[in-house]
Order: sequence, then C-alpha cells, then structure tokens
Amino acid sequence: MKLQIETIRIKDFQFGASTEYRDGTLYVSRGDILDFVRQESCFDPEAFNIAIARPGDSVRIINVVDVVQPRCKVSGGIDWPGVLSEEQQIAGSGVTRVVEGVGLTLCQNNTYWSRKWGSYDMNGECAAINPYARMPQLVIEPLTSADTDFRAYREAVRRVGFRIGVLLARATLGTVPERVELLDNENRVPGLPGIAYSYQIYSKQYDTHNYREPMVYGNAVPDTFPLVMQPTEIMDGAISPCGGFRCVTTYEIQNHPIIMELMRRHGKDLNFAGVIVTVTSVEAKHRSLVAKMAASLLREVLGADGVILTKGVGGASTLDVGAIASEAEKIGIRAVPIIQILNGKSNLGVECLISEPNVDSIVCSGTYYHNFTLAPVETLLGGPKDALYLSGDDGVIEGHRIATGDPAVGQVRSTYMKQVGLMSQIGYSYGKAVDY
Repeated sequence: MKLQIETIRIKDFQFGASTEYRDGTLYVSRGDILDFVRQESCFDPEAFNIAIARPGDSVRIINVVDVVQPRCKVSGGIDWPGVLSEEQQIAGSGVTRVVEGVGLTLCQNNTYWSRKWGSYDMNGECAAINPYARMPQLVIEPLTSADTDFRAYREAVRRVGFRIGVLLARATLGTVPERVELLDNENRVPGLPGIAYSYQIYSKQYDTHNYREPMVYGNAVPDTFPLVMQPTEIMDGAISPCGGFRCVTTYEIQNHPIIMELMRRHGKDLNFAGVIVTVTSVEAKHRSLVAKMAASLLREVLGADGVILTKGVGGASTLDVGAIASEAEKIGIRAVPIIQILNGKSNLGVECLISEPNVDSIVCSGTYYHNFTLAPVETLLGGPKDALYLSGDDGVIEGHRIATGDPAVGQVRSTYMKQVGLMSQIGYSYGKAVDY
C-alpha cells in the first residue's frame, strides 16, 4: 500500500474571522469550532473553552487526553473512517495533507480516574524536551454536565478534535506543499533482512467502568488476536486513542517514528516486512496463545527476519511483549522490545519484567515514576482555575471523581508519565532511562 504525504509548515497560528491560511499564518475561526460543538448533544457551546498556548508562555495545560496533528485526505480515502462517519474504508492509501507547526490539545473534565489524563507546561525545564511545548497549541476544553454519560463525552471530544484537525488542514490545500514523501514498502529487495514491527496498541487493565476504548476504525478491540495491518494504514487514521492518556497520543501515531524510520530505510539497508497489531492479555492462557500466533504471523505471513516490539501502559503489557519476543526468537526471528520501567528508584535488571533468557536485547525509553517539581504558572488551561494537580500518586475519593493534590496553578510534584510529550511508548520523545 502506498501513501503520499504532502507537508506544509506554518509560521504562525492565530484566531481569525475565518479559517484560512494566508502568508504563512494559519487562522482558525472560533465560530467554525463552535459549529462542530453544536453537532454534539453533550456539549454546550457557551461552556466550551478554546485557547491558544504558545511556546514560552507561563501556561500549564491539565486534563490532557490527546494531542492531534491537523491532517486531511486529499485523495484515496476519507478522514478518520469509523470515527467521523459511519462509512468504513481502509486507510493508508492516496494522498494526505499534513500541517506542521501547530497541535490540537484535547482536554476533558470527566475522566473519573487520576491516572487517565496528563498535563504539560509550555515553559520551564520539561518544556525544553517536550515536542508539544515547542509549537503553538489550540487547547480545547469542553465542559459538560455531571450527569453526562462519560462514554458519549469521550467520543464527542475526539470527534470535535478530529474535525478541527481536518478543517485546519483543508485550509492549506490551496498552497503548494513544501515537502512530498511517498511511503511505499510494496516491493522487497533481495538480499536485505526483513524487519517487522509488533505494535501493542491497547490494554484493558486500565479501562474505566469497563469502557473499552474504540481505537481501531472506531471499534473496541479488548481481546482481539494479532492483526496484520498496513504500516501506512496505522498512520493514516486507522488507530486513535479515545478518552485516556496512556503515554501515547494521536499525534505520535500520525508521525509514528518506528514506522517512519522503517519506511524510509525500506529497500536501502532493510526490507520493511510489515506490522502486526496486538492488545495486552491480562490472562496467562491468552498471553501464551497471542504470543504464539504473533510469532507465526511474523514468520509465515510477513517473512520477517527480525522484529521491533513496543508496548502499552503497565506491567501486563510488558509481559506480553516479552512473551511475543521469546516466541519469535524460538523460531529464528531476532526480537528487540522497547519498554518503559515503572520504578525509577530500582534498576533495569529488576524492573524490566522480561525474564525470558532468549530475549537478550531490550531498549528502555523511560521511567514512569521519575518524580520532579514544576514551578508555578500564571495561566491554567484545561480545567477550572482552582483545579487540583493529580500527580499520579494522589488518592481518589467518591468514585474516582475527586482527587487530593496541590493547586494546579502553583508549584506541583509530577511524574514522568503524567507529562504529555516527555515519554512515548512508540519512541516519540527525548527521554531515556539510565542505570547509575
């Protein structure tokens, strides 16, 4: 499958009377955004906060559940099949317009659980290594009544964010793209090793109230067996989070660094054999079967000589990745898992959770619970001005609706995994774990 990506990089981002791209500046109309809001019955346009945060601003954004890059289809498909329409098409072919230099940060105030959202600052120590703090962000904070069904709310937040992203990208279509790249791994070059990617997208162990995130073409896949998907399909709208930040954002999936790297090296020093998609098994019996099925697909369908594996949040996810890697090694496929460890006060040997002796090459891209202090800020976005900051270690009461913590606008203690953009499970970050 071939996907052509047309990219334009904007110089500035502003509110305007109409949504348009002019002289290097992308303007967005509040009225256009509110038109999307009115399509969702759970939102009140009068209680829908919209703001722009800029690099260097004394701004903290809380209740973050996703960051999205503006993109739209030019030809060969539809935008976000299964999410923005009931129509289903397979993503990953044709031409897609991409806008660099701005992001859409989606917040929600109905998360039920302190571990379900993240935050980030636009200035300070963490901002220096945060890709999202390096560009203007359109921050969307939809308020809703307390009795709104949280499932409907989550999915409405995603739809509004995706529609805005499509709107912004379409505004640039009259401009010649600055860069055009063709992603194509259809033909293999004899003599080069075949490298596949095993992408674990989801774990139901952190679901709220038994809600299964509709992540694949708008559908939930809590117990699915391994799937073979096209690399371009994943980047072009087939997969997206819904309602919970788990150290990966839609922006990262749209720019998936592992897939992009393998695509760009295809036919040069390797053949990109393809992608299998998995979900976390929370039962040992299911884990064993998934691992054997994944390894079989890698060899029999993709013809892989090696595989890179990434995981979702949590210890069970790490066990799954280790099991797949071990089964792959048993049949002659070299496997390299990329993981994150939980306890920064321990060491990699203890915390990596992968004990299979034949899995002897592991990459660690960060530590979930590395703690640090953030300075006070002048402006708080994504929540009420008196909101409390949920560090991830705070307690929760009354059905997970209220959490203890310090005032979010002041000095707060945070953890690495709570900072959106600092640690990515698929490698879209600058952090790493170091044993010392």
